[in-house]
Amino acid sequence: MTKKEIRDNILKKRLDLDQEKYEKYSQKIVEKLRNQIKKWDFDSIALYYPINKEVDVLPLIEELLKTQKKVYLPKVLGKQMKMGRVKSLDRLIKGKFNIPEPIEEEFSSKIDLYIIPAIAYDFKGYRLGYGGGYYDRYFLQNPKTHLIGVIFNFQLISSFPTHSNDLKVDFIITEKSEIEILNV
Repeated sequence: MTKKEIRDNILKKRLDLDQEKYEKYSQKIVEKLRNQIKKWDFDSIALYYPINKEVDVLPLIEELLKTQKKVYLPKVLGKQMKMGRVKSLDRLIKGKFNIPEPIEEEFSSKIDLYIIPAIAYDFKGYRLGYGGGYYDRYFLQNPKTHLIGVIFNFQLISSFPTHSNDLKVDFIITEKSEIEILNV
């Protein structure tokens, strides 16, 4: 299958996911994510605003905003993506793809931990996104620290065609498993 066929197939499955299962699976993933990030010593964390039934991390964002941690969300500027600081989910504005983004122009590329959505991940940690290459380009220009991919279990696939610039995460969390990616 081509990347486009995989993308279309998995996105359809995700959009068709029953609302009750979506909420239940998201809660399980966020709980595992909470436990995982407690293990890391971090001051700053980048997450995402969920669209198209991506894992709902909004409760985790709300919790993190109440702590001393610096929270960042992606902001698209032309063909580039930057990580903009968020101090409240009420201070977001619809961006280029109609995705809520930070209003402030306080950007950082020195982020300790990233939580990254995807259409799919494979067992080697490679990410298949929507096809725009924003995360791939971002990490070509910014340091890769600790990268955690979050998806539903049906989005985890054995393999797909990859390129040298494709983003690879260190850890994948689904509602059923936690997979540490070993660099072999």
